[in-house]
Amino acid sequence: MSSSAKSVLISGASSGIGQACAMRLAALGFRVFAGVRNPDNLEALCRQSVPGVVWVHLDVKNQATIDELATQLDGLIAEEGLAALVNCAAIVVTGPVEFLEREPWLEQFEVNFFGAIALTRAMLPFLRQGRGRIVNLSSISGRIAPPYFGPYCCSKWALEAVSDVLRVELRKFGISVSVVEPGNTATPLWQKARAKSDELFAGWSRSIPERVPGSVWETYQADIEAMRRATEQAAKSAAPIEPVVAAVCHAICARKPRTRYPVGIRVRTLFWLCRWLPDRWRDRFVIRILGLP
Repeated sequence: MSSSAKSVLISGASSGIGQACAMRLAALGFRVFAGVRNPDNLEALCRQSVPGVVWVHLDVKNQATIDELATQLDGLIAEEGLAALVNCAAIVVTGPVEFLEREPWLEQFEVNFFGAIALTRAMLPFLRQGRGRIVNLSSISGRIAPPYFGPYCCSKWALEAVSDVLRVELRKFGISVSVVEPGNTATPLWQKARAKSDELFAGWSRSIPERVPGSVWETYQADIEAMRRATEQAAKSAAPIEPVVAAVCHAICARKPRTRYPVGIRVRTLFWLCRWLPDRWRDRFVIRILGLP
């Protein structure tokens, strides 16, 4: 696909993978509409002149901003349509399923899943016009679900499923659908997730011991502390962002894009192992590599 005069929309582009994809695609000659949720961040980014990048307000939790963006794009790209939509906006909610109330689950799905669905629906007329491509940023957690990452994993599994659905439903319109599945990647997403996790844990420490037997809280607490150590170690060895960006670019630019892009040998190896291991062997493997007591 020639990148000349082609337009791409990326959600969650204020930092991390989304912003890196915006910069790379602009360098390749695309016109990139880079979605930013926070108005203050949007204002700061708009002051930075990046050739080929148009910073736009986009909160995937807010249907009004999606509709406003669709109206804006209708006046700019109505004739040529969109070459690609990259659903990159995401948050991470973690914790024991027993302690997580309804609201954190809803927040997790509202961004990672329902937000992607709402944005995709709004952009489909432009994607049909441009015979474009949809690239959904999933995760290794979209196929392997570690403990205490329940909301995040479930949202990514749902994104993987709807990608399979869309790939078939949109085939006659010439719209391809690809899923990019990175492992642990050095992005601000996980720093934000750690801060949110610390906030939730502090609240549980005050309220949960009054509602459950002490042994139950102590059991969870030991696991949570082990998970914190594991995630701290993972942060130190996080993979660079460039291979993820390369996978997104291949999904947009290649003549025959793949349906799935597991990023890195570690992710591919883990997918292979968990595909063939019996479930209880897989559980023991996960417990061991996470250092759970």
